[in-house]
Amino acid sequence: MSPTKNVEALLKMYEIYDRHRDSVLWFLEDLDAGSYEEYDQKYAGASSSRCHFTTVCGFFELSGVLVNSRLIDQKLYFDVFNPAPFWEKCRVIVEGMRNHRPHIYENFESLSSRRLEWQKKRKDKRGVAKT
Repeated sequence: MSPTKNVEALLKMYEIYDRHRDSVLWFLEDLDAGSYEEYDQKYAGASSSRCHFTTVCGFFELSGVLVNSRLIDQKLYFDVFNPAPFWEKCRVIVEGMRNHRPHIYENFESLSSRRLEWQKKRKDKRGVAKT
């Protein structure tokens, strides 16, 4: 992909992320469930909390598809976004969801793993971890 197209795609992703900042903040600050069952009980139905959850997971799932397909440059993406803390916050919930939908948010999970590998390589090169 050309540098211009990469920048355009990254800016579009940032616009999406920024439009849902309330969901991002809810996810990081208020999401509190130690299992899928607890999540399903606390955030049942079409609650605003459940919408926040699916918005954030959906954003990172889409990001994973674009990065894994090389439609957005990984280095550019990871210089702006860090999916790892989001994945760690929802990992046990998603694992429970996979009992019924085995592939749900798999691109989100792989994106988080790739970000951690990318961060480690940066640390190895510079001697200091960058987040």
